[in-house]
Amino acid sequence: MTGRMGLRRWSTGGAALLMAAALAACGTDDDGGEDTTAAGSTETTENTETTESTETTGTTESGSGDVDAFCSAVVDVETLSSQGPPVDPETAPPEELEAAMLEFSEQLEPSLEEAEETAPEEVSEDVDTLVSQIRQVLETGDDSMLISEEFLTADAAVDEYMIDNCGYEQIEATGVDYEYEGLPDTVPAGTVAVTFNNEGEEVHEIGLVRINEGVTQSIEELLALPEEEAMSMATFVGVAFADPGQSDTTFMEMEPGRYAAVCFVPEGTTHIDMPGEGAPHFTLGMVGEFTVE
Repeated sequence: MTGRMGLRRWSTGGAALLMAAALAACGTDDDGGEDTTAAGSTETTENTETTESTETTGTTESGSGDVDAFCSAVVDVETLSSQGPPVDPETAPPEELEAAMLEFSEQLEPSLEEAEETAPEEVSEDVDTLVSQIRQVLETGDDSMLISEEFLTADAAVDEYMIDNCGYEQIEATGVDYEYEGLPDTVPAGTVAVTFNNEGEEVHEIGLVRINEGVTQSIEELLALPEEEAMSMATFVGVAFADPGQSDTTFMEMEPGRYAAVCFVPEGTTHIDMPGEGAPHFTLGMVGEFTVE
């Protein structure tokens, strides 16, 4: 596994939306020239109208207060987003990227709508903020809003509400330079809220993968393998990351099995949008393991 895999999955709230946004941008960067731009302009106008209509409807539909449905919808959004489109943006041709992006957006939209429609009143405005900006990222490819103060504030409010009201198992881990502290030995299976606190001087992440059944190699042995081979032996589950002094919470479904916690961030990264040039943190010892029962 390389740091590149981890960095492609960076996003806010455990989502792979930065990767998705990159796909959106790549998907329109072809030889279509003016025709592609014109089509994109029309599509943006139509999407804007759709978004305005959704927001207008949301003023009456949001706040239905179906907490269970809301919690489930948010977990679905995070699960789908953390997986991202099943293509490699570095090698796939533009047509394949564009098709994957469209399919990914279509898969994500029902869960976004469900989150809007079932959002409790306390967080309905925050949910509207998150959903509208996620849609804009998917439509335009501009991922800068995902690290804006408005987005991060809304994301933190929704995380806090879910921790207090969804009844999910909670685990908390701390990242320092360069190891994990407080990672439990065992975690109950089911939906889990993972809170990651960064007390280091660099950006850190806790990327979680489930080691596939029958795989006996140690985490260190798997990390030493080529990325494609290693990922054939493990399944990506989710990720939380944080700038120095910050925290992040993500929600994920955990099946019984052996899990690894890994930080792929390169050494020297002190801010999310300014990657360092050093070796991935896992090569410096930032690796953990636990069991889900």
